[in-house]
Amino acid sequence: MGSRRVRIAVVIVALAVLGFAGNRIRLANRALAEERSSEQAFTDLVWAVPLALADLRSAQQAYVADGQDREYWTAQADAHIEAVLRSIDDLKQVADPGTLAELDEAVAVVADIRELDADARGLIGSDQPLQASDEIFTRGLELFARATAHVQTAWQAERAARADAMGAARSTQTSMSWLVAGVFFLSLLALAPLTRSEESSAEDDEYDAAETAALSMLPPHRPAADELDGAPGDGKAKDADAAEAPAADADGAPTAEPAVPDLGATAALCTDFSNLTDQKQIPALLARTATLMNASGLVVWVHDENARALQPALEHGYPAGTLGRLGSIPRTADNPTAAAFASRRIQVVASDESDAGALAAPLMAADRCLGVLSAELRDGWESSDAVQATASIVAALLAPLLPADAAAEPVPADAEENRDEEAAEPPAAASSGTER
Repeated sequence: MGSRRVRIAVVIVALAVLGFAGNRIRLANRALAEERSSEQAFTDLVWAVPLALADLRSAQQAYVADGQDREYWTAQADAHIEAVLRSIDDLKQVADPGTLAELDEAVAVVADIRELDADARGLIGSDQPLQASDEIFTRGLELFARATAHVQTAWQAERAARADAMGAARSTQTSMSWLVAGVFFLSLLALAPLTRSEESSAEDDEYDAAETAALSMLPPHRPAADELDGAPGDGKAKDADAAEAPAADADGAPTAEPAVPDLGATAALCTDFSNLTDQKQIPALLARTATLMNASGLVVWVHDENARALQPALEHGYPAGTLGRLGSIPRTADNPTAAAFASRRIQVVASDESDAGALAAPLMAADRCLGVLSAELRDGWESSDAVQATASIVAALLAPLLPADAAAEPVPADAEENRDEEAAEPPAAASSGTER
């Protein structure tokens, strides 16, 4: 009873740690997406400031030049000053707090440019165009250069701040992946059946022999109620023999060792998924996943919101052109892949004499199911808890790599019917796996 309680406690602690790690990975993924979006928004907006400053400088040079319409160009200068200020204000809305100081400096320089513009107009009104030109072409050049420099410094500071934030998020992903691998390994150790040492077995044999000799000297008696589970005197001997004998099936043949994926390879795979920088690396990671799970084939199905079906997106282990022949699976179909998507739980198909085993793991991101990872497994590995846990871990790492909304172009009604008919009769490449 104590051992059972320990195992239950181990499972509860492991689930709690895995839940914590999964939540941290989810938050890190969200932080990465937000930082990338903010950096892109700042980059898109920052170029508007130098362009507006260039337009402002051109307008100022125009209204001090001979033969130009000064009223028109002074109005243009006023409009460009306002455009510069609006652009800087837009940058402040998406900037990191550490970047705001440089943007405030840029605003102060724009105020000096406005003052310079007012002085130049006053000199023109006093019939001193040469002094106005001198102000615009000398002092104005310095002020425009300072404003541009502040904007460029703000951009560099923004990129550095976003890079630090994204680095911290990736570090969290890596540490949580190692935590998941560590908990997985420790759980396997804690839940694995313990074997008796040779010394303790010898001591038990001596004790059993002495007890059997003592019992043989007693007169026969009717077994009590608590002895009805076995014959008196032979229970411990049978337990000892059973502990020393290897496990056997119904035909008396020893059973195979339980399927357990390599822990070091699992940890390395988790790390490589977390450090993924190029989508082209995914097929190589799928190949390693197949080796780790003893899978003959893998298919990544992505949910198509418009077609209300699962579309094959990636595969490993099948002949070329398999994705084009698979077709889609309606999400209400009666097969394990659709069931994994609908229930958001892993589905297992046991192997038999004619078909390989298979499993389907949902690809979860936040509170949404984006698709399904299906696998055909050899040697009955689909029934292993360790293999199913590995599939769940890989699915959790794959999900953030898929688009948040994988909707395809709307499908015409006649094409929808044809695709449903094709999904009802999947090709032989996947029929022995998750399509059964």
